[in-house]
Amino acid sequence: MVDYLLHETRDSAPDAVIAECRHRVVDTLAAITAGHQYEGVDRLTTIAESTFAGGDHLVLDGSGRSLNEPGAVLVNSIAGNELDIDDGHRLAQGHPAVVIVPAAVAAVEATDGTVGDLIDAVIPAYELAVRAARAMHEWLGILSGSGSWGAVGAAAAVSKAKGVDPSVAADALGLAEFNAPIAPVMRSVANPASSFTKDGIGWGGFVGSMAATLAAQGFTGSGTVFDAIEHDGLQQPYLDSLGDRYHLLEGYYKPYPACRWIHPAIDGVAALFAQHDIPVPDIDAIRVGTHPNGAALGITRPTTPSEAEYSYPYVLAAAVRNRGQFTHADLTASARSDPETLALAERVELDIDPEAADRYPEESLARVAIDVDDSTVETELINPRGSKENRLSDGELTTKWTRLIDDRLGSGTTDTLVDDIQADDRSLRDLLTAWS
Repeated sequence: MVDYLLHETRDSAPDAVIAECRHRVVDTLAAITAGHQYEGVDRLTTIAESTFAGGDHLVLDGSGRSLNEPGAVLVNSIAGNELDIDDGHRLAQGHPAVVIVPAAVAAVEATDGTVGDLIDAVIPAYELAVRAARAMHEWLGILSGSGSWGAVGAAAAVSKAKGVDPSVAADALGLAEFNAPIAPVMRSVANPASSFTKDGIGWGGFVGSMAATLAAQGFTGSGTVFDAIEHDGLQQPYLDSLGDRYHLLEGYYKPYPACRWIHPAIDGVAALFAQHDIPVPDIDAIRVGTHPNGAALGITRPTTPSEAEYSYPYVLAAAVRNRGQFTHADLTASARSDPETLALAERVELDIDPEAADRYPEESLARVAIDVDDSTVETELINPRGSKENRLSDGELTTKWTRLIDDRLGSGTTDTLVDDIQADDRSLRDLLTAWS
């Protein structure tokens, strides 16, 4: 792991991987920028200003505020997942980039590094994080949150950015994994509560960043999940493909600010409205067939943005009223209390589709049927937009990023960022000027 981490760079990675990494950095910065504007994250930043004061690492909300390194990692990681519109990976069953990128950004800020340094840190960190996810899920026997295995990626990114010795990097990875949050995902699904009980992302980034700092000061780790797998006699196929198979090319992008498990049904609603004239007030039922984890998202009256993102009935009701669209405007307090949307949410029925269940987690699929009077319109199983099989175009990604960034930082900010992320010799602090 350490040998791969310290030697993988833009010189060794394929061009497609480098290009994909740049996209995922921009996608994560967009999610962070918009997420900072939502309730809860602002309170966290206020707390962090007193708890983690004294640094020059940017709070990526456009305010120009700064914190020390672990404080900036914490608030930016939380903000990046606040809208649940950050990137994900099916095999990891979570969100690698939003744990890794904030830690990498802060580390490169600390070294006055470049855009190229950031890319060099993120590529191997992403690959290690996804493999750690698969290993930990096998070893633990539960679906643990992105922060639990993402902490390994965060520690890897910081270690790479700061150019530590191999032994220090090894201790950083071990300290990060040992101290990372477990974050039981299905409990979070059943009771989303606040951003801090969502996916463990904020603490995962924080622990990873701190683990690298502690290792550099001589604190030692005790191995990682891969050592545990070896001792327990479980399968260990995950590290053999390092440098050959790139999970960065297999991750997905999220067009909608909601749990990925709901996305195929949103796309299904859009397809049905494109094909049929559906009178929304006359809808009797909206029936969804999906995998068991998706069918568990049954909250009908969400009271927070996090609950709304994990509410299949609410998201689908809003998507029906919007004729197949769901945006971060649907997460606001006024949208969540709309009586017509809430009434329609009560008519959403969730069931387990055997084929969708069989194809999960490699794919997250769903089919949708809408009953109106005595007629029904329905879809086949849908693989959502943004997956590696159904990719968003560059234009669709830019539209997403512009919506999330430019409303806060000004028109043209996204276009400048998309250009600047290509300039490897550009100072990272220079690239972040719009946020400062």
